[in-house]
Amino acid sequence: MSIYFKIEKWYPVAMANESLQNEFTKIFPEGTIAEPLDKYCTLKVGGPADFFCKAKDLETLKNLINFAKNSSLPYFILSGGTNVLFDDKGFRGLVIKIDFKNLEIKDEYITADAGVIVALMMNRAASSGLTGLEKWIGLPGTVGGAVRGNAGCNGLETKDVLVKATLLNPETGEIHEEEPGYFGFGYRDSKIKHSNEIVLNATFHLKKGEPQKVEDPRVFTQPKGLSAGSFFKNPSLATPAGMLIDKAGLKGTRIGNAQISEVHGNFILNLGGATAKDIKDLVALAKSTVKEKFGINLEEEVKIVGER
Repeated sequence: MSIYFKIEKWYPVAMANESLQNEFTKIFPEGTIAEPLDKYCTLKVGGPADFFCKAKDLETLKNLINFAKNSSLPYFILSGGTNVLFDDKGFRGLVIKIDFKNLEIKDEYITADAGVIVALMMNRAASSGLTGLEKWIGLPGTVGGAVRGNAGCNGLETKDVLVKATLLNPETGEIHEEEPGYFGFGYRDSKIKHSNEIVLNATFHLKKGEPQKVEDPRVFTQPKGLSAGSFFKNPSLATPAGMLIDKAGLKGTRIGNAQISEVHGNFILNLGGATAKDIKDLVALAKSTVKEKFGINLEEEVKIVGER
């Protein structure tokens, strides 16, 4: 889950404001200044955030948001970092990493906080005699990101098992619980992906039974290495992005230390030491070439976060 909020009045580069730094570290002693963001995304690129803090509970999350608003700072909500690309210059504002990690199981229902890794939730469900999530084998990211982007694989999407989710409206501070119909789920999309609402936790309905063994076919079709997973949304089932990029002759294309995978055209790899610019240049090349050859506009699934 990654949500980017812009505020009309930009604060002058926060790193130059010592008093604001002092205020931040006083209020949030667990927070850091000039925190490298490459540690928090699977592509392993990105410069420093002027301000960075993990929110381990709701009160801290609200306080961090209020600090940003009161200081006229832009802020970015980060979850697992699997679907995000940070700028080489970092982020001129506050990055808040959702770090809620409670998980409860009651009968056939599992409720997990937004910061819980999907793989961990799957393991807990299986060890508790619950079945229904096996198709998510290999699915990266956190519960919050899964709800926000209707994540899925092997034919199972979040909307298929979601019962309800608790959301925070950061503008009003209102917390509300919503059922699946509220989210307007689509392919790798939801209503809250385009709003300010933040997922706090989600409840899924599973079934009692022996978890089935599911082989993930992507093991044989997806490359290993540093990536953000599928970089583009598939325009349709008949024209997946990887196939279009392959037919455009771009598999294996390299710019700097970034490469369009030779195994799967919809994966951009950091070969080691790649910059965000390397990756963005490959993204632009893929989009323009596919548009020129096939008349199809590729849309990023990965959130590209600018300096501010």
